[in-house]
Amino acid sequence: MKLLLSAEKVFTVLSLLTLTGAWFPRLYEIVTGESLIVLTSEGVAALQFPFYSIYIMTFALVFLRWKKVTRALVKGKLLLLLVAIAIVSILWSDAPIITLRRSLAVAGATSFGIYFATRYNQEEQLHLLAWTFGLAALSSILFTIVLPAYAIVPDATNAALGAVWQGVYIHKNVFGRIMTLGTLVLIIVAFSRSKYRYLAWIIVSFAASQVLLSFSTSSWIILATILAVFPLYRALRWNFSWMLLLYIAAAIFCGSLAIVIMSNLDIVLNSLGKDLTLTGRTKVWSAVMEKIGERPWLGYGYSAFWRGDEGGSAYVRLASGWKVAFSHNGLLDLWLDLGLIGVSVYLLGFFKSYTQAITWVRWSKTSYGLWYLILLTFIFLTNFSESTILKSNDIFWVLYTATYVSLSPSSTNA
Repeated sequence: MKLLLSAEKVFTVLSLLTLTGAWFPRLYEIVTGESLIVLTSEGVAALQFPFYSIYIMTFALVFLRWKKVTRALVKGKLLLLLVAIAIVSILWSDAPIITLRRSLAVAGATSFGIYFATRYNQEEQLHLLAWTFGLAALSSILFTIVLPAYAIVPDATNAALGAVWQGVYIHKNVFGRIMTLGTLVLIIVAFSRSKYRYLAWIIVSFAASQVLLSFSTSSWIILATILAVFPLYRALRWNFSWMLLLYIAAAIFCGSLAIVIMSNLDIVLNSLGKDLTLTGRTKVWSAVMEKIGERPWLGYGYSAFWRGDEGGSAYVRLASGWKVAFSHNGLLDLWLDLGLIGVSVYLLGFFKSYTQAITWVRWSKTSYGLWYLILLTFIFLTNFSESTILKSNDIFWVLYTATYVSLSPSSTNA
């Protein structure tokens, strides 16, 4: 029995590592010479095999614990509704075959998140995630030593930066996001009383340094922001009067900082290697909003809009002057996929989870109790410039699902 439990944890860690996008896409690029940065509508069949293998095993493990899973999902109606809308959107999709395939994949990713939440309690989840991101950081360092020409590459968007790190991932921004989340997970474990806390501090230094070396500006900002709010989240456990004073002081400081930044926006953006268009993102958002206006309520069907030079995405590419593969904003992409109905369902679920996460922090007494609130903050910030909402084969959607279920009052492992 002990051997089986150990094997299950190994499966979980390897699955989580695969869902971060490590190794397989990068090795595919190296072997074939084909770039995966610009996604195609058909995807790469060879890269789907690891994910579908994970989902098949997950369905079996969920089936073995179906009573516990059912109890956990009683309060998860909004999460299930969002996935159901994605599947049903095949009825109005511009690309029904793509919608069918990818909606089934997102159902698989959601199932893995449900399994993760119902199989492991919060402390176990964080330990497994620490191993996952630790392996991602260490394997990226190893990859950089063995094959530096592939792990350290010229920056495609800013030649002045020279070479940037992307480790075992296909792009510096992907690498930066993974290492940012890994840094946060490892910091929480390092502040705990876990026997692995000293090892966690060592890996924190590796992961944080790789965030810096990725030269992913958004990752820098997100990591700095969340580290800054750590004390504010810990203060949620204080006496209400003292907590209120701290939050008022923080609001005054942030307001003053925002005024200074807006007054010197050109200087700030230039120092970060950006311009007023946020490297062309504002042009993309403007064109995307035009296409959203054509189908505001139901969208174009799950994953049916971004099809390269076909359909509505062709107009966005032409209008923005950029061969963009997604909106670079999570809510805009969800709006394109499932319309205002899908966006509303997601926001209601996110707000519900966020308020429950605040309650959880106030109730808990350890650093582990900060995790759900930290993750939701990370997801909120990330989706300003990237898109991780309701994505198949994606670690961020898996962890959002796990957080949603873990915070559910009916979940016995939360």
